[in-house]
Amino acid sequence: MSAPHARSNADARLLRQLDSAASDGSFVQAWVRLKSQAATKRVVRRVEQRVGHPADSLQLLPNLGALVVRGSSAFVRELIDQPEIESAHSTSQPLTLIQPVESREVQLPRTRRPSSRRKRRPRG
Repeated sequence: MSAPHARSNADARLLRQLDSAASDGSFVQAWVRLKSQAATKRVVRRVEQRVGHPADSLQLLPNLGALVVRGSSAFVRELIDQPEIESAHSTSQPLTLIQPVESREVQLPRTRRPSSRRKRRPRG
């Protein structure tokens, strides 16, 4: 396996999940940001050869320059250690609301509404 140079680009939650999955044999899912999408197939093939098995699933997100991978702990660890990987994150991040920086009451300008009454035409 490769040297752990890229693990510093993996979030702590993902690293804990990898450790846990290594002990019980479960799959891990992560999203991985690539430095260059052109290398995706080459990197995945290299990892498959090194660990001896493919990922359970791979989904390329070209607009994000990312790859969502689900596989064994060994597969995901080897993948995130590749030089083409910019960062790796757990897909089970808790959702949190973005706190406002500054809040204040807003006063909207009053606009004139068109009259809902119709003008009557004189009979004649």
